[in-house]
Amino acid sequence: MHSRYTRVMGAIGAGMLMVALAGCGGENTNGGPTSPARTTAASSSSDAGGSDASGGASDAGGGEAGGRVTGLPSENEALKAPDKADYLGISYPTDQGAQAAAKYFFDAMFYGHATGDTTPFAEIIDQNSCDTCSDTLEQIVQWRSQKKFIGRVSVSPDDIWVDEKNDQYVVVQYQYSIGEVPVFVNGKRESSLPGKSFSAAVKVRFTDDQWQVIDAAWKDRQ
Repeated sequence: MHSRYTRVMGAIGAGMLMVALAGCGGENTNGGPTSPARTTAASSSSDAGGSDASGGASDAGGGEAGGRVTGLPSENEALKAPDKADYLGISYPTDQGAQAAAKYFFDAMFYGHATGDTTPFAEIIDQNSCDTCSDTLEQIVQWRSQKKFIGRVSVSPDDIWVDEKNDQYVVVQYQYSIGEVPVFVNGKRESSLPGKSFSAAVKVRFTDDQWQVIDAAWKDRQ
């Protein structure tokens, strides 16, 4: 992705929300902006919770049978994990499928920060290729250990399109806005972050009959 997408580490710093609270924008060489495409941090039909796929932090922050995290803010208890069945075309190597994968990536990221469940996010990323993704996954686990979570996030998709594609990857551009983001620690609301608009770019690759994110970057949209 283009160098203007400077990597920024730390999901929340100095009261600033860096795209979807994931924690990093990436500096790359092949793309521009992209982002989440659903209206809430987690709004699908599968059960919230699930096992922790981050490797080595299944009980961080406390958990129950099935990997559900304890100590969630009450408003997050009913959150559902994103379900790929709700993302039209995500199983196919088409432009629509690439865009669906980019949307799923952000929804899974929001969901992870809201519940501590890393499974959906870990399944859509290639940790060997995407440093930003790995950093984000690590941050979700860290937050979980601290019983720190975001609340529901209102996401307004503004635009999405395929910017670049070849035999190796597809770069999806996505622009979106988010509403105010509450932050909870030990089940209590400690702060909130103002709404912002973002541009992001997600580089995806279709391999083994599924899309995987191999790079991602985002920034504030002025």
